Order: sequence, then structure tokens, then C-alpha cells
Amino acid sequence: MCAICYELAPEDHWSDAVSADAGASGATVRARARRARILTAVLAPYGLTVSDPGSGRHLTIADRKGAAEVVAGLPAVWEAANRLSPRPVDVLDPRLLDALDDAERR
Repeated sequence: MCAICYELAPEDHWSDAVSADAGASGATVRARARRARILTAVLAPYGLTVSDPGSGRHLTIADRKGAAEVVAGLPAVWEAANRLSPRPVDVLDPRLLDALDDAERR
């Protein structure tokens, strides 16, 4: 398992419903937000955005042309990203990993 997948696949799956009235802990909300930030950083170089409404079991992946897909689960994120991106998404691309590492250090 790569480091990105490890970060995005915790014990409690990120696509689990999170809402204040469901009694979600602050840690769960923070973990979900962190995973959305990681996905945003990984998919931005491919011209994609990630939107997390904070409730329900889904995220929205969109391109710059207005096409979007609602996804639930990490495998669906990568499938949607590959369909929406103008080039194949490679989360193990050394240039992407270097850019993410540089951004983390700032």
C-alpha cells in the first residue's frame, strides 16, 4: 500500500456519514477534512477539484469544464479521476510526489 492510500484508508472509512446530529466526534470530522485536503492536493495537478459536503457518504470530483461525478469510496475516486482528467492519474508519479513533499514542507 502506498503512503497516499494509507493516509486515505483509515480504520473508519472516509466515506462514512459525518454530521453533528449523528454524534460525530471532532476527530472524525477533522480526519475526513484532512483526507479531502490530501485528495485535493493529489488531484489538482490533473485539473480536478474535490468537494466534500461534510455529510453523507460521498465526495464530488469535478473538472474545469464543469463535468462532475459523485463518488463514494477511494476506488471510485480514482476511477472518476481517470474518467475526468485529460491524462491518466498516477498517484505514484515521482514529480507529483516531489511536489506534494515540497508543499508539505512549506
